[in-house]
Amino acid sequence: MKESKQQIMNDICLLTGLPSAKNSTGSTTPRDFLLSIAVLLGIPKVSRLDKPHLARAIVESAGLVWLPEYESRGSTVTRAGVAAVRDAVRLLLRPVTDCPVPPVDPRDVR
Repeated sequence: MKESKQQIMNDICLLTGLPSAKNSTGSTTPRDFLLSIAVLLGIPKVSRLDKPHLARAIVESAGLVWLPEYESRGSTVTRAGVAAVRDAVRLLLRPVTDCPVPPVDPRDVR
């Protein structure tokens, strides 16, 4: 069974520490939710973007590809698009410990 948009949004809220967001009428992802994510991630020049462009900016800022099926007519971000936003958030906010750093030899520090 596929996750709902709401379940994916709940995951994003847990990952980012943002307050819980609810889909509006017809399972529509709120623009303010996407804007909050973009601002949190430090993505510039997003204040005037519509929902699909906000979601696309988030996804592409993580080096991922925005696919046509991530949006539909009427400025709608699809369930797959919200899942792509979650993937981007996971990549951009992953703990630093996920990136191996070689130990520093104290003799090298002067």
